[in-house]
Amino acid sequence: MKRNLSLLLGLVPLLGLAELALHQYFATRAPGFEAYAALAPELTKLKRPGMPVVVAPAWAEPLVRQAAPEAFPIAELTRPDDTAFSRFLEVSLLGSSAPQLAEFPVLETLQRGAFTLRVHDNPRAMPVRFDFVTAVGSGEVEVFNDVAGERTPCKLTEHARPTTGGLHGPVTRPQSRYECLGAGVVAVTLIEDESYRPHRCILVDPIEKGEVVLRFNSVPESARLVGFAGKSAFRARGLGGVSVDLSVREAERELGQQRVIVADGWSRFELRRAAPFGTVEVAVKRFSLPEDFCFALEAR
Repeated sequence: MKRNLSLLLGLVPLLGLAELALHQYFATRAPGFEAYAALAPELTKLKRPGMPVVVAPAWAEPLVRQAAPEAFPIAELTRPDDTAFSRFLEVSLLGSSAPQLAEFPVLETLQRGAFTLRVHDNPRAMPVRFDFVTAVGSGEVEVFNDVAGERTPCKLTEHARPTTGGLHGPVTRPQSRYECLGAGVVAVTLIEDESYRPHRCILVDPIEKGEVVLRFNSVPESARLVGFAGKSAFRARGLGGVSVDLSVREAERELGQQRVIVADGWSRFELRRAAPFGTVEVAVKRFSLPEDFCFALEAR
């Protein structure tokens, strides 16, 4: 009897270890598809326009997007960075948190099944007053080839044959685009950064000589222009010091020239405006590898 009791007592630590292991297993087990489906109505209820959804860990984002695609509008999903938004909705699972939101205070926390939803505040948000990428997409731009001061308009084509390089190939050139003499194309497309996040941007194929100029009339009042530029990250690997010259002008004055090192990935720059309201021109000069250069610009 005493021997049996000793055996039972000896099993107690083992049972405790088994319970701990099972707890750890279920605590770190990823939710099933049905859990994501149950999350969708709660997520869309909390989501507000202009409040991007951020998922932590990042590998779970495609699963959340599949369950609630309306919570991920393309303009937010492909945003150039996070500085323009005053609120973010974080979806967390397995105890993870989004590092890019670490400095943003939490206004509200809700538990929904296996998911923790947090509303973050960005007290230093810089709202966008004019989006140059959207302007190109809607035809609110004039595009020229400029060779030695002689400008030739580039034609807007609504039904060109779209092209794409497939996985890790050249970026997509859509059917709606500006076609310049010398086979240059200006269009809105997507590229990925070094973290493989997508960014909506303006693709520019520089011409053999001179520069491609994009002219935006009546850009509304703002203190600064915030820009982003780069090349598709996978295709930029190993390019070393290859660079692109991008210059921005306003009121017949150059605001600045950016030498973008394509191997540095998606890079950010800021320019103070010469006039609070007026016409802005962006010029792109040819470089050694002219394909797939893309930029975004916002008046803030």
